[in-house]
Parts: sequence; C-alpha cells; structure tokens
Amino acid sequence: MSSHPFTKAQRREIGRLAGLAHERELSAAAAELQSQFEKWRCREIDVFILNEQIHKFHDGVSRDLYKRYAMGEAHWSVASAIARGVLKESEVDAAVIENLRSVIELARQMSQEDEEA
Repeated sequence: MSSHPFTKAQRREIGRLAGLAHERELSAAAAELQSQFEKWRCREIDVFILNEQIHKFHDGVSRDLYKRYAMGEAHWSVASAIARGVLKESEVDAAVIENLRSVIELARQMSQEDEEA
C-alpha cells in the first residue's frame, strides 16, 4: 500500500482512472501508427518500413504505457496523467484529487524538468 490513505472506493476509482488514462494514451499512439498504415496503403512507404514501425510501436510506446499503467502504482500513474493533461482534474472525485495533490505537484515538476532537458 502506498503512503496515501485511500479508501476502498477511492482505490477502485483510481484503478478506473488509470484504465481510462491508459486507454487514452494508447489510442493516441495507435492513431500515430495508423498514419503509417495510411502511408503504406498510399505506397509512400514499403511493407518493410511499416513492419519496422509496428515493431517500434510494440517495443516502444505500447510497452512503456503497459509498464506505466499495469505495473506501476495506480495512484502515481493517475497523478502523472493529471499532471500531463491526459486526465482533467474535473474528471476526478474531489477527495481523490486532495489525496493526490502532493503527488500531482511532484509529477508536474518532473514533467517540467523533462521538457526543459
């Protein structure tokens, strides 16, 4: 259990939110991959390049997102998704937001530092 005292209902909500954020990020990444299929259909790239893009998707963003949402701590994943704008605070129960506030702020700082690097 994390250091944040979540109720059973809050833990369930955090799990739901983690699933929603994962779906949103994976959908965005899949849309980018779909554009590679369109290039292949239009003969702008060959099937070998398409295959390489599929491989990069599977071993890259897809795997990274799986690790973030399925293997990480759900409260951290949700806080990070809020900090990065994947989830809006308005979508999250106020009590959950308050319990996550310090983690959200830390995630925002880390995200800013990553952008500046």
